Amino acid sequence: YCSGHESESTSGSDVTVWVDPLDGTSEYTQGLLDHVTVLIGIAVKEKAVAGVIHQPYYNYQNGGELGRTVWGFESVGVGGFVPTSPPKGQRIITTTRSHSNPVVQATLDALKPDKVLKVGGAGHKVMLLMEGKAHTWAFASGGTKRWDTCAPEAVLHAAGGKLTDLHGKSYSYAKDTSHANSGGVLATAHSDEHDIYLKSIPSEVREKLS
Repeated sequence: YCSGHESESTSGSDVTVWVDPLDGTSEYTQGLLDHVTVLIGIAVKEKAVAGVIHQPYYNYQNGGELGRTVWGFESVGVGGFVPTSPPKGQRIITTTRSHSNPVVQATLDALKPDKVLKVGGAGHKVMLLMEGKAHTWAFASGGTKRWDTCAPEAVLHAAGGKLTDLHGKSYSYAKDTSHANSGGVLATAHSDEHDIYLKSIPSEVREKLS
């Protein structure tokens, strides 16, 4: 899939599909099933243009219909649920549950959150943004991979959010690119708030991330 005029000029060799069949592996083994997602991201050339976030255990504790699938397409929007804005006047940040370090903590401290949600899985973190439960996902580490962020980035962008590295640069999802997200991750529920958080990242943190 690609949108607009690109669909007329895109060849199969331009398309790369990034799949994570079990995002939130550590949490899955610990029984934290609501953190688990299945991610399918589609990139045209370098750009993530479409994605699917499937939550196989959504509602597993509530007795409701089990599972939920959310999808997003560039210039089209989001399907599967209706995004909700996070509360105004607060700063709720989601970050890693199991891969913290002094640099990650220094970044959180600099962002001055009112609340921190430490959870597993890239897909789950982006869903928290779109569900209005957090304003930003900040992770000052190269621990995530392209298959972790391609689908979440595409869906988040379709919902009006933004995901980049901690330098404010977009990741390339071309087939021959590096797999590691060496610049960390900064994602916001609303794209117009991204620069506010980006400017709060300490320069010494950016220097540690290539």
